[in-house]
Amino acid sequence: MTTSAYLEPPLESARIGGALRSWREAGGGDALPLVLLHGIGSNSSSWAGQFAGLAGVRRVVAWNAPGYSGSDNLAPLWPSARDYATALLAVLDHLGIRRCALIGQSLGAIVAAAVAVEAPEWVAALMLASPASGYGAVPGGELPPSVAGRFAEVETLGPRGLADKRAGRLVTERASKEARDLVWRAMSEVTVDGYRQASRMLACADIKRDAARLTVPTIVAWGSEDVVTLPASCRAVADAVPGGRAIEVPALGHGFATEDPAAFNAVVRQLLALGT
Repeated sequence: MTTSAYLEPPLESARIGGALRSWREAGGGDALPLVLLHGIGSNSSSWAGQFAGLAGVRRVVAWNAPGYSGSDNLAPLWPSARDYATALLAVLDHLGIRRCALIGQSLGAIVAAAVAVEAPEWVAALMLASPASGYGAVPGGELPPSVAGRFAEVETLGPRGLADKRAGRLVTERASKEARDLVWRAMSEVTVDGYRQASRMLACADIKRDAARLTVPTIVAWGSEDVVTLPASCRAVADAVPGGRAIEVPALGHGFATEDPAAFNAVVRQLLALGT
């Protein structure tokens, strides 16, 4: 009998502070909960490998960020990372989680860093996985070309077309069909408005500014073959974290939590040891 490397709990939702929010969760017990934040072209299902590998020993929660399936958009047209962080803390409060190990992947790393800076008492240990850096643009101003390109793609191609074009870049050519299908499906489920709103946040963010202010135990991890957030960029984020630990995982791409859950979960266990 074989055990799948992936487990996708059902999507749950509730109205929290007047806004609909959604998440997946599995596991339980007294161990430190693990909270997972997805990237811009993804959702909570991208953490299926972490639900399968880690929910047997602790509570694992992954949200669908505001603007993603089952979660209302944030009120500001140009939300900041702090706006997403405030929404996350409201979800965690609703779930009775007041302290956790927090992992953000890509755009989710920007949100996770903001949470750890603004509310460090909630974060026992932090992992920034394949972190997006942001572009430091002015809210309401001109979008950086790469972000403007995202706008054009999602509007012209739609979510499924966006997934056809971009999903393959998140993993290496060695990724399994199951991993590739999961990455494609998650990206195909983005909403145009939510993706546009998240893109504006990405445009204005500066993760290195927050990284320099972190006071919680932090790991920055990435795949050595990441073509989305390049290894040099990820290392620059790690270098900005006071006392941070940098881990480069060989032969994996941007979505390495999905591509190789066992390798990613081995890094997560190092993180959890920091939070005890």
